[in-house]
Amino acid sequence: MYYGIKDYGKVYNEIVSAAASPSSCHLCIFVSCLNIDALCATKMLSILFKKQLVQLQIVPIFGYAELKWHYDQIRENSTMNSIILVGFGGFIDIESFLNIDPQEFVIEDDEENTKDNNEARYSRNFYILDAHRPWNLDNLFGTTMIKCLDDGSVEEDSLNNVKNAYQQLLLLEGNGDNESDLSSSDEESETDGEVTDDDENEDVYININNKRANPDGKNEVKELSTLSKKQRKKQIHQYETVLEDYYSQGTTLVNSISSQVYSLLSTVGETNLQQLWLTVLGATSLDTEYTAIYQRIFPILQDEVKRLSPSDSNASSVGQTSALKNADTLALELQPDYYLFLLRYSSLYDSFYYSNYVNAKLSLWNENGKKRLHKMFARMGIPLNVAKESWIYMDNSIKRQLPTILDRNLDKYGLQDILRDGFVKTFGYRGMISASEFVEALNALLEVGQTVPAEGSSPNNTNGEDNAADIEDEENTNGNENKLVRKKWVSNFWLSWDALDNNKIDILKRGIEHAKYLQRCIFDTGVTVLEKKLIKHLRIYRLCVLQDGPDLALYENPLTLLRLGNWLIECCSETEEKQLLPLVLASLNERTETYLVAGLSPRYPRGLDIATVKKPILNNFSMAFQQIAEQTGAQVRIDNFESSIIEVQREDLSPFLEKLTLSGLL
Repeated sequence: MYYGIKDYGKVYNEIVSAAASPSSCHLCIFVSCLNIDALCATKMLSILFKKQLVQLQIVPIFGYAELKWHYDQIRENSTMNSIILVGFGGFIDIESFLNIDPQEFVIEDDEENTKDNNEARYSRNFYILDAHRPWNLDNLFGTTMIKCLDDGSVEEDSLNNVKNAYQQLLLLEGNGDNESDLSSSDEESETDGEVTDDDENEDVYININNKRANPDGKNEVKELSTLSKKQRKKQIHQYETVLEDYYSQGTTLVNSISSQVYSLLSTVGETNLQQLWLTVLGATSLDTEYTAIYQRIFPILQDEVKRLSPSDSNASSVGQTSALKNADTLALELQPDYYLFLLRYSSLYDSFYYSNYVNAKLSLWNENGKKRLHKMFARMGIPLNVAKESWIYMDNSIKRQLPTILDRNLDKYGLQDILRDGFVKTFGYRGMISASEFVEALNALLEVGQTVPAEGSSPNNTNGEDNAADIEDEENTNGNENKLVRKKWVSNFWLSWDALDNNKIDILKRGIEHAKYLQRCIFDTGVTVLEKKLIKHLRIYRLCVLQDGPDLALYENPLTLLRLGNWLIECCSETEEKQLLPLVLASLNERTETYLVAGLSPRYPRGLDIATVKKPILNNFSMAFQQIAEQTGAQVRIDNFESSIIEVQREDLSPFLEKLTLSGLL
């Protein structure tokens, strides 16, 4: 079942009531460990529940195999009665995938409530906070044990037709002597949640199609019983077509889950500046890939900042006295911000040079682009030696006038959108940081952790102190390589978690330095790709395969691979505006002899009026990758919560891509 935003308070009260005893842990939160929006949302939930003295367990996980393993560890724990999935879970049938029998958790002595509400109550409930779409219909309409926190998209997308097809199909398939004869020939593909686990390679295959299960309640079937076998078969086919169209439309992200949690906080009256800052960070993390979502949420966040942190200019109008800034002041303000890279923590020149936005607009990977950049600084009246000074030591008069200087000169270079409003947090006398800069630091911490790797080494083996015990424990187990990598990512999650605390500035600064390193690597790799023309046009998509290079090991992490992919596809969107083609980016892992493959949807040039774009660009790679893997028999691991990211064995990549090119699925 699902809850709209207006019912979030009911969900909150239900979870708190179920955890009434503080003597034991009743709540477990599974969170996607490579997702900043999920990280911030979980941090917000932990603050909220701890304030209510609710003990909780937070488990960061990478993929579906880990979800199943961790759930099996608490399966028999009778006190664990609330489980929240943050950043994933919307694609798959949770009951089927986790082998949950709802009848085992029905509260037997609650017959009166069941009769009144026509639904069973359970001693364990699952709550899904996931902005990925499409929803799995079994979670939405097929059970009351799984509760989806929807952002309004169910009503907005008018899923009535899909809901009707789903429910009618349940009735039709549940009413007949031999249902296997009535179902379509596509039945074998409807294996949602089935996992095949190869003992040697730990390959995991997740199908995001729905697997229909009989609903808990009895339905009227008198009218259906009068249908002939032929009529029933025809109706089944019609309804199956509706569901297949729904699932095959492509995947996308529709909202920030941090903003959904903030809606929950608003409902229960627990909003404050700390929670608002976390919401801002979660929403800002979507700006690169899902600009339309960020632009839609921005005005709401802007109003909240004005409400909770009134500026000096309007303090007098509301009868407030502005407090003087001191060493302990923590403030959140609206200030001019830029599509520049870590401006406050580098030089003006480097901020322009390593900005994805400026790179795409000026083509800085070639000499002509660099000349345009130098001419631009000359036109602005900023000498290069001044532009290359650290922002901290740069002439204050230039810093104060910078918005005006940029506004007057950047139109000529197509950079008129570089100046924008943004959110800036002040840490007393220790400095300030914008939300976009904070997100860059968090991303870097998630990608490389404590230290950046030495050239040519794996970023997952750089922190020996943290992983020494793990290495010893895992030495003689199968799949040691993958397990160590994922343990490192979990370690990085907790490092990023700590960076969200106001008193952990040292961790934040480390993340900023890592972000500079990673962006230089991305730029160097991107320049190499474009200079050597490694991007191939394969009729319906672009393809880039990375097989060598000093930074190749960095792209073992999906976040870093996506960082490079976003850099490349933004450049392509500017140079080839008329060809909005998706991109397949593959990177070789020489140790495991596999390719990490990411499918990225096409991108509109930044600055395009999003209001003119009627519908979001959907990512069709999730379904395409899945179907091609089935057809080719390739050894493929689909175990990422971002279902358009897969692992393919080295020898299977070429036939896999060839079949994808000819499939017509994109």
